[in-house]
Amino acid sequence: MKNLDKMIDVILLLPAIVWFINGIFSLLTNGLYSYTRLIPLPFKIHTFTLIPITTFYLTTYLVIKPHKPVKNFLIAFLFAFLSMAVYEFVYGIFMIKTQTSIPYSESPPPLHPPHRMLPFGPFEGSIIALLIEIPLLLFLNRRFHFLTKSRNRILLFLTGFLSFIAAMTILDYTGFFAQVDLWLKGQTTKDPHNPLWILSKFLSVWMFFPLLDFRLFQKSGKA
Repeated sequence: MKNLDKMIDVILLLPAIVWFINGIFSLLTNGLYSYTRLIPLPFKIHTFTLIPITTFYLTTYLVIKPHKPVKNFLIAFLFAFLSMAVYEFVYGIFMIKTQTSIPYSESPPPLHPPHRMLPFGPFEGSIIALLIEIPLLLFLNRRFHFLTKSRNRILLFLTGFLSFIAAMTILDYTGFFAQVDLWLKGQTTKDPHNPLWILSKFLSVWMFFPLLDFRLFQKSGKA
């Protein structure tokens, strides 16, 4: 049984490890605002979207005790994708605000069109994901009890969340979303991404980590 668990661990950890290493390589060779291919998938994402998510997934998967591969995978996977959904939802709100405040003008096809594997955009997808992932996490928590009840940890999460919102608000105030809109439409070749955007990426993912009940990490009973 232990050998089977180890085999399952390798299968569930290997993609994230490969993507993380590939992301570090892209970072070193192509710079802070590079893209990384999700081998073997046929598309790329921002390296600083990939690195926070893979490090969060790997850390969460490994630290939850008692260690049950499928349980740990479900918790780590859902939290990682919840963070992406939250980011895309907030990002989408600021982009909609920006686009509705800019007068309409004819523009060439987008220079950097979003990857669409589904018949809806990232903002609509984020709403669907939130409506699915939050109930799933709450359902799993009723079974495995991995969410903290500590007020201090919940306060730490709220601090991280408010810091994320503050970072996005500052980005909006400094014209980041207006520049992104122009960049995506091909009206400028200047990449608008900056260190504050990188910080917002890390905050959107790691703000969820305090919600995990660390007391479980020392338990050896049922979970």
